[in-house]
Amino acid sequence: MDHLSELSRQIGLKTVVASLFCIWLLYWLAIGIYRVYFHPLSKIPGPKLAAFSFWYEFYYEIYPHRFQYLWKIKQLHEEYGPIIRINPLQVHIHDADYFDTIYASGVNHKRDRCSWSHHTGSKVWAGAILETMDHDKHRMRRNAVSPFFSKRSVQALEGLVVNNIKKLLRRFEGEMEKQGPHAGIVNLNDAYAAFAMDVISEYCFGESMKTLDNDDYGKDWLTIFHDGMQLVPFARQFPTIFNFLLDLPPHVAAKLDAGAGKLNGYLYQILGRIERIMNREDGVNETKDLRRTIFHDIRDDVGCKLPEKEKHPVRLMADASVILGAGTETTSRTMAVTTYYLIKNPEIGEKLRRELETVMPTVNHEVLLRQLEALPYLAAVINEGLRCAHGVSSRQPRVATGEDLTYAQYTIPRGTPVTQSPYLLHMDPTIYPDPFAFRPERWIENPKLTRYLFAFGRGSRNCLGMNLATSELYLGLAMIWRKFQFEIYDTVESRDVLTTYDCFLGMTDLKSEGVKVKVVSEVEA
Repeated sequence: MDHLSELSRQIGLKTVVASLFCIWLLYWLAIGIYRVYFHPLSKIPGPKLAAFSFWYEFYYEIYPHRFQYLWKIKQLHEEYGPIIRINPLQVHIHDADYFDTIYASGVNHKRDRCSWSHHTGSKVWAGAILETMDHDKHRMRRNAVSPFFSKRSVQALEGLVVNNIKKLLRRFEGEMEKQGPHAGIVNLNDAYAAFAMDVISEYCFGESMKTLDNDDYGKDWLTIFHDGMQLVPFARQFPTIFNFLLDLPPHVAAKLDAGAGKLNGYLYQILGRIERIMNREDGVNETKDLRRTIFHDIRDDVGCKLPEKEKHPVRLMADASVILGAGTETTSRTMAVTTYYLIKNPEIGEKLRRELETVMPTVNHEVLLRQLEALPYLAAVINEGLRCAHGVSSRQPRVATGEDLTYAQYTIPRGTPVTQSPYLLHMDPTIYPDPFAFRPERWIENPKLTRYLFAFGRGSRNCLGMNLATSELYLGLAMIWRKFQFEIYDTVESRDVLTTYDCFLGMTDLKSEGVKVKVVSEVEA
């Protein structure tokens, strides 16, 4: 009898579990059917599986096709047309003339960021400007720091940029003087990242990280940034897990990953500095004090008056991390890719050097940024480098909160995340014929092409550090290319130059060590 009672209880438990599983399965099946046939986006073209479930995106983003959804989206556009549904919530449009509609600015065209695509649940990182979803709050936070990155402010720090370039030039000279098989060999990604990192850290935080002083150019930092970028697609799919990892205490993060521990350690050093600044304990108060940092401006309401809770040191630390990463990786990659193509195409490199000689008659001639900005071929080379380097390759969804959007015969309801991919536009042969070719001349032949250059984004959320990055590109590439002759060394274009992975930033093959060159000699003055 007892045996029969136990058997009855077991059967009952199994029945309950099976019933719950069936209910769960039917629930998600019902949601999937609703998404495909009854959702407000059901009329938008695209594969039914993408509309049915986020697992379609997972298949191309995470496993088994790692970081490849961008190229699958390209195929889908070729099959379905310029507007497609890429997951249950998002619409992707491929039309350069519609870019400014999606990434609009102004009080009449408010654009929120898509919360699903970003780790907004993190207690630390949700406060960063980059991760701010609401349009008005983003504008408030951005206005507080934008004067620090204005054209006028960047011009004032020209000497800081030039001094770091000169330091890099001395490193290149030192590489040439070495003996042995590796004499003159430089990893440009590492070297340019060290240059950009030292500039942004000294300018924004008041103290250089001095990575240019390291024998390996502080390569660990670039590795940390790359590893972090590879987590972005994972964060999209599993935001709760990712937010938990982001909020781990530094000592715990260090045990899980040495790179994360190093980054957290540096950020908490910045946190301590921010706290001293906010408490006026650092001895810097005058507005003309050269030791002032971006945090002094926030404290003193130089840009705009922020509520006191917005000046919390932890929130500002999140901004510091974003500024450091964004101010390093995209600039260094653009410089490395551009240098590679100048070496690969000697006729382009020689044409640029002849133009540089008009304002730099000797290799060590002091030149001003405004002089370089007036050189048409240098501007064309930099535009082409920005196009080919693909800084932010990933889609950046925007949400129109106060209006429906219309594309062709389709109405996109307000509240819908809509996006485009800069990479696909920059590699569109209808805009840029022979898109894989490095051709600066295209920008001179058709000046209107600048309308279709999206390297720094558009609208109210465009790149905050655009002016600083541009000054680094002009001054850095000009001074380096005017002074040195290079040869390509152990670099394969398909592996080390071309964008083959989409991890928010465009990345090369994960086995790539970067663009390597040999510094052969100084250019004859």
